Amino acid sequence: MKIAPAVVVFGFCVFTMGGVAQAANTESDLPVWLQEHFEPVHYELTDFVDDTARGIDQFFGTDDSLFVENQSFLRVALDTRLQPGDSKLDPSVRFRVDLPTTKKRLRLIIESDIEEPLGRLSEQGIREVRGGERFDTNNSAVGLEQRSSKDPTQSWVQGLGLGVKFGTPIDPYLRYSALRQWNFSESKWQINSSSRVTQFNQRGLQVRTNFDLNKPLDSEKTLRFQTYAEFEEMRDSTVFSQTAEINRVLDSRTALRYAIIVVGDDRGEKTIKDYILQAYYRRDIHKNVLFMDIIPEIHFPTLGNRDPYVALTFRLEAFFRGNFNRSR
Repeated sequence: MKIAPAVVVFGFCVFTMGGVAQAANTESDLPVWLQEHFEPVHYELTDFVDDTARGIDQFFGTDDSLFVENQSFLRVALDTRLQPGDSKLDPSVRFRVDLPTTKKRLRLIIESDIEEPLGRLSEQGIREVRGGERFDTNNSAVGLEQRSSKDPTQSWVQGLGLGVKFGTPIDPYLRYSALRQWNFSESKWQINSSSRVTQFNQRGLQVRTNFDLNKPLDSEKTLRFQTYAEFEEMRDSTVFSQTAEINRVLDSRTALRYAIIVVGDDRGEKTIKDYILQAYYRRDIHKNVLFMDIIPEIHFPTLGNRDPYVALTFRLEAFFRGNFNRSR
């Protein structure tokens, strides 16, 4: 696609997203008939998540598991990505079971994407460099994670996990993670650091880190810089992305993000593989449990004399969170 039509398509998407945000601010954008079908399904799955989490926690912990706060959730997402010569559907599932009353707090994690990146905005570019779709039985895993309950603004929050990645052969792994946050009240800058080191039995070492620097510009807008890097021993390479973005809250249910992303890989003659202009529209379309993302992008690849092209991603994301209010 030539650059002029690409800019037109990109601008139209951004203009449309801004216009949608001016719609009436109700709890749901779904028609009544669809709400009537969706809400019973949502209730049943949420009840299943809550009962499963508290039942497992009661087995390993105490009877207090029936009443304490539980942060278990099921997340189901479906991406539709449109780009020249490569359009596809890409589902993903993540199921986290929180076990708060065990002696050392544990989380049971079942996910269809053990490779899930740490940064959502850098995801589109990073996935192109790494290749592959997220929903793959050879990319699914189940594991346990223990993480300290410390305040990340006061000290490092460290975690230790182990699990099994499905495939042929099955690949056990051991993982260490660390989170930290620094706030500077005078300047209003905030720094977040998130890293994890995973040792797979078959795939070898994998190291990922995400560095997030942000500052509110006013009550509605935030300036943010994200650096993401990933090293894989099996590929013997490091991929990275650098993002500069403006996050804008349009209303209580809608946000819009403008970003410039640079994506690179240390393999090959050129380190920088792609420059991306991206708009990221996110809308709560039903009561903080069902979300819609619209993500138009213009890519400027540096390899193969490729012309700039437009990619467009639509995402539906549903959350089924437990933690119903219960009385003794």
